[in-house]
Amino acid sequence: MRALILIALLLFPVQAGAELVYRGMETLWQDTVWEGEVLIDGILTVAPEVTLEIRPGTVVRFTPMDSFGDGIGEHEIFIQGRLKAVGTAEQPIRFTSSDPNPGPASWGAINMMLSEDEENLLVHCIIEYAYRGFHAHFSRARVSDSLLRRNMRGFQFQESTVVIERCRVEDNVNGLQFRDSTVLLKDTWVSGSFWGVRCVYSEVDLVDCRIENNLINGVNLRDSTLRAQGNLIIGNRRGLYLQRSQGTVHGNLVTDSSEHGIFLEESDVVITGNRILANGRSGVRWLNAQGRLEGNHIEGNGLYAVSNEGDTPLAAAGNWWGTADPQEIALLARAASADEQRGAILLQNPLPVAPVLEVPHL
Repeated sequence: MRALILIALLLFPVQAGAELVYRGMETLWQDTVWEGEVLIDGILTVAPEVTLEIRPGTVVRFTPMDSFGDGIGEHEIFIQGRLKAVGTAEQPIRFTSSDPNPGPASWGAINMMLSEDEENLLVHCIIEYAYRGFHAHFSRARVSDSLLRRNMRGFQFQESTVVIERCRVEDNVNGLQFRDSTVLLKDTWVSGSFWGVRCVYSEVDLVDCRIENNLINGVNLRDSTLRAQGNLIIGNRRGLYLQRSQGTVHGNLVTDSSEHGIFLEESDVVITGNRILANGRSGVRWLNAQGRLEGNHIEGNGLYAVSNEGDTPLAAAGNWWGTADPQEIALLARAASADEQRGAILLQNPLPVAPVLEVPHL
């Protein structure tokens, strides 16, 4: 029995009690378990085919080091194997700075590279004061029930497959930015950033999220595919901005944007069953776009309910505009041209009353 216990400890070392410290450039060459207090005073690499397991209640601190003088901390975890950081609601795992007065970018990142053989897991984690809280290249990961706050970038990744569920991404300089990735973002709150969700060349499912009070754009996709359903997009400069993108936008509440609720530029998108309310300049801005605007409740927006500023007509049938009066409806629409074939807004069959929509409520 003693021999079996000794073998287990050698294969799966556990650090408990005293603080575990890694200094300089170190590498984990075998499966390792952390619990308690861990200090990273350098760059720690998890080698390929090695799993780092972090148990509930563990606190991982990174010392600040800025050798380039660019305001970006360099100490971090670099994962080429697999990370399994599974906390609980009562005992979350915390990744933070050792600086008593930290700011964003005090340390580097939870960094993943070529880590796609098994899905990396971060569950009930708090990630704060990093340059990039979660960062990945060519990796697979699932992040759930976690809080990413006061980082320079909450999430940043490329060429990766990432699932983010039931997380709060708040008060980061930028919330999420990624490219060339496949992403499910579900039941997640993104607030208090300059850019909330920003990506290029990606495929994104945005489901039941709250994207709120981001200073530039709430959701900004370029050259991407979006399927957005059941989201609250509130109080951003532009709520949803799609450039050269495609997809569907169904059953969302888009409100209180300081500029446009939804802005489509050279995109092909079907917008149905949404409430688009009280946005500052226009509910929907349409610029050389394709698709249709149908079955929505569009009311109380600033200058125009809908504005077409491009060369392509906008099919806007079967919407409720806050009134059933055809003349008032016509005043709510700003067309680029009176020509029915160019830049027009086709307002056929407006709804006589506000529709009952299955969209989220504040």
